[in-house]
Amino acid sequence: MKILVAMSGGVDSAVTAFLLKEKGYEVVGVHFKLGSSSTRYKSAQKACCNQNDMSDVKRIAKKLNIELRIVDLHQEFEKEIIHDFIKGYELGVTPNPCVKCNRKIKFFYLAKYANAIGASLWATGHYARIDEDGILVAKDTKKDQSYFLALVQKELLKGLILPMGEYSNKDDVRKIAEKNDLIVSSKPDSQDVCFIPDGNIKSFFESRKIAVKKGPVLNTNGETIGWHNGYQLYTLGQRKGLGIATGSRVYVVDIIPSKNAIVVGERGKLYKKEAMVMQMNFFKKMPDKFDCECKVRSTAKKVPCHVKIFENGKKSIVEFSREVLPVPGQLLAFYDGDRLLGGGIMVKSFEKDTLS
Repeated sequence: MKILVAMSGGVDSAVTAFLLKEKGYEVVGVHFKLGSSSTRYKSAQKACCNQNDMSDVKRIAKKLNIELRIVDLHQEFEKEIIHDFIKGYELGVTPNPCVKCNRKIKFFYLAKYANAIGASLWATGHYARIDEDGILVAKDTKKDQSYFLALVQKELLKGLILPMGEYSNKDDVRKIAEKNDLIVSSKPDSQDVCFIPDGNIKSFFESRKIAVKKGPVLNTNGETIGWHNGYQLYTLGQRKGLGIATGSRVYVVDIIPSKNAIVVGERGKLYKKEAMVMQMNFFKKMPDKFDCECKVRSTAKKVPCHVKIFENGKKSIVEFSREVLPVPGQLLAFYDGDRLLGGGIMVKSFEKDTLS
């Protein structure tokens, strides 16, 4: 049976392709080129499609003796992911490009191209498990990536295989790569936002010729206590790099784009007992009200919560059993034990009439 495997140039996708070939599948590899050589796409080119990854993918495919296809998606990536990322920061929220990329680029086009070449199955190197009812957390809970799959369309799960989720330790995966002479056995895991590999958001905006202006830093009483270098350069909960002295630790507790201002205060101001969520996605039909667990970021512990859904599943209010730090623009993922139910994007506010 033919299967299309997404290959990034990392150890996880390499071992995924190896294991599936060992099981007798006709494996075809696909590498999505997400960057461009043009000046406009320079920052994306560095990590999303760097030459080392491309070279590694080709060498892995040759070693495994499998067909490899290179698909140029840099325009789609620019439109769907980078533009969305920039817009989020301009609105004063902190977007999660990896979550959106899985939904709009990686899994969407993986399934599309699998169908185009006559493959009834597709696979990635994500650390999660899958069964007939949907997605489960990986056996290696420290490496679990189910959180990042919460917005993937339900219909794309039908032909999906996730071999890495069955391994209880990432070291075992690296040993398989080393034993079978796969050149990426010791290659480091990718980190941070792929198109900003150095984490310098200011340089990213400058490379895009997006103007950022200095503005006031306010305390929670609305008093100006300093000046920032552009509100787009800050995220909720940020403590370092504020450039102000208050005599105590302060954090960014709000961002006000209309005033080009950021608000700083004590850490406790960040914690909430509820969050507003939009862009909802579930892997099965859910009632208008239900109890489950949720994660407000990938590394957070799951927290019991009560969910109230409005507007035919488009929006919800999530009430937490204890205070957590929900960051607008980030994903909130819902769980029932080890099963991923779905998720949505946390927002700053709804229009009042949506809650009636």
